[in-house]
Amino acid sequence: MDRVICPECGVEHDLSDMEPSYRWPEAYLAVPPAERAFRTLAGKDDCRIRDTQDTARRYFLRAVLPVPIRGEHAPCGWGVWVEVGETAFERVRALWTEPDQALEPPLHGVLANALTGYENTLGLPGSLQLTGPNSVPSFTLDAGLAHPLAQEQREGVFPERVVEWLGSHCGHRG
Repeated sequence: MDRVICPECGVEHDLSDMEPSYRWPEAYLAVPPAERAFRTLAGKDDCRIRDTQDTARRYFLRAVLPVPIRGEHAPCGWGVWVEVGETAFERVRALWTEPDQALEPPLHGVLANALTGYENTLGLPGSLQLTGPNSVPSFTLDAGLAHPLAQEQREGVFPERVVEWLGSHCGHRG
């Protein structure tokens, strides 16, 4: 893929080396920083959050939401978080280092990030597919969704769309 000038920093980047990503699920960011040590257990690939009374818990896994790029062989992968149920979370943890984990049927989850440039992405349903012990799972939005992100994931985007996405995600903002 071609090199492009980032609209945020003015530096030339190779698009194939960059993908928009989110460091945390929105629910983690909603926990006041002073409470995070008590209410969250967060790593680079998984996150657990409990309410203040420890009566409800939420489970999140890092995933890649691939979007095909027209004219390119490799998709652009949004680095996102997916909320799953406790059973699915524990199943993924049990299989995390297993070489045959990709044979596991897809698990239901919902998008746990509000993606820049889109309205109402938080909670979009989809399928989480394990891909191997050295890669994060893949997340595919449900086929019947009319949401623009789901349409782009099904139909692909032009490289210029990827440049738009990267304008706010090339590592220059928190």
